[in-house]
Amino acid sequence: MVTEYPCHEPSGSTMRIKWELEALKRNGFSQISIIDKFNKNSIKPNDCLFHAQQLSGRFLKKKSYISDLHGIAFEEMWHKSFQYPLHSWKRWGFRTKSHLVKKMEENTWKNALHLICASDIIYDRVKNVQGATVVRNSVKIDDYPTTKGDELKVAVVGPFLPGTQNYQALDLIRYCVKNLTDIEFVFIGSTNEYFKENLKFSNSTFLGKVENYIETLSTCNVLLSPYPESSYLTACPTKMLEAGACQMTVVTNESGARGSPDNLFLVGKSKNDLVNKLLDLKDENTRKTYGKKIRSEIEKNYNSDVEIKKLIKLYRELLN
Repeated sequence: MVTEYPCHEPSGSTMRIKWELEALKRNGFSQISIIDKFNKNSIKPNDCLFHAQQLSGRFLKKKSYISDLHGIAFEEMWHKSFQYPLHSWKRWGFRTKSHLVKKMEENTWKNALHLICASDIIYDRVKNVQGATVVRNSVKIDDYPTTKGDELKVAVVGPFLPGTQNYQALDLIRYCVKNLTDIEFVFIGSTNEYFKENLKFSNSTFLGKVENYIETLSTCNVLLSPYPESSYLTACPTKMLEAGACQMTVVTNESGARGSPDNLFLVGKSKNDLVNKLLDLKDENTRKTYGKKIRSEIEKNYNSDVEIKKLIKLYRELLN
């Protein structure tokens, strides 16, 4: 398995690698190793099948790899351009770069043996380019304790650093925290000082990066996870699945819900709607109803021991 990202740094990209690797080994497939920070100069083993994450396949020989698509990079880049005004060089820079990325992406797909898609949306985009299989972002459901606590307590999961989607959603998060002073918000993950200063309210608690992440997450009973309008998610983020596995209600906006089934999360269509969704969850029975529903959906359709069997089947077909 090869990736351009450093595996010791937590990100949405490395989270997918982590659950895939753990699930493969748990299901008896041990003939796999990882090369991270992979580039054109990396040593490439011989006589093996490469599982190339995202665009890593462009550094490999044609038909020597399967390509794992976490998202559609050129579409994400194109939509990011809209966060800048018409006269901004950044707007046109993003658009120019997106055309180059599109060409690179499509060549990587065509040269692959097969495509692994993290969602149905991605599958629909690429199914006419190359043979493809959907392997959704997933969790091992039994690893996640059920949330406890009678009072509403909202988790917000980072990292909250420049360049991340969480950082760019600062205005949405700040609006919720500022207008819900009687609700506690717990921020989990590395945090930039600017981000922290803008959320300096009595109902904000910053824990930073924690060792026991799942246990810390499950001390809350709601996850607030909005994404900036410029975001173009095409697969369900792992942190939302993890919260749902803890039987936590997940509140997001339309950008955050893209790539997920309808009605899986509570979706606020505006800043005020996000606030109202959180107010409704002050009722314990409402929280539990939504929490049980999302955990049941994840157990059926985002279960790593179910999803990984599709990948193992493909490995065996291609290796034989």
